[in-house]
Amino acid sequence: MPFTHKIVWISDLHQTVSGQVEGVNSRARLHQVVEQVNAHHADALCCVASGDLCDTGTAEEYTALSTALSALRVPFLPMIGNHDNRPNMMVALPRPGTGPEGYYQYRHDLDGNVTLLCLDTHLLGSDAGQMDAARLDWLASELEQTRDRRVLVFAHHPPGPLGLGLLDDMPLLDHQPLVDLLTSAPQVEHLCVGHVHRPVSGVIGRVSFTALRSIAHQTRPPHQTWDWSNFVAPEERPQYAVILIGPDRLVIQMTDIEDPA
Repeated sequence: MPFTHKIVWISDLHQTVSGQVEGVNSRARLHQVVEQVNAHHADALCCVASGDLCDTGTAEEYTALSTALSALRVPFLPMIGNHDNRPNMMVALPRPGTGPEGYYQYRHDLDGNVTLLCLDTHLLGSDAGQMDAARLDWLASELEQTRDRRVLVFAHHPPGPLGLGLLDDMPLLDHQPLVDLLTSAPQVEHLCVGHVHRPVSGVIGRVSFTALRSIAHQTRPPHQTWDWSNFVAPEERPQYAVILIGPDRLVIQMTDIEDPA
């Protein structure tokens, strides 16, 4: 069998109480993803959501999110982004694994020899991200403990500029220590990131990475003239990804979703 593990990956859900954000119905789009995952990927081992689960991080938004996810038949692994609120998220969605005290960062082991490391890059009061000493020390310890496993790392902020114009102004601050850690760990097979609302892939410091479109609205490509004051979401489809892991391969399949009729 070429594949032994299946993981669903979504990012940047931006749920609101009304269900509307930036001119799109993010709630309806999340329902579409839940329906497609249940119909076609109920055999997945988990569904990772790489941050910005809610748009402003209120307790009411997390309640709405939990209701929308109640029909999901796959174990849900939430992560924190810059739009999230760490205290509210800790209450509404208890951290599903062990991690450093006070952070929404954790390890999740899958059957066999696959480990997911889900990072907390949230920086209070900023759209940029941060990995401080406590979070980096935890990651270094986990990488030392997983030398004999296959590791996928998930983070909300990408570790460095991606050539995306204004989006590069909201970076992971002081990203080089994270890049150095991941580069030094040969068991890290891929890095999955959110935040940019665009499909991007590449290599940073010999670490291959993929960024995913948002479940909600997309950002504009860098060749278009725009700023946040006149931003209008482009007519690009939201998407989710299916990660397939086999003995000698890792494949990430992107699937666009359609709005409900």
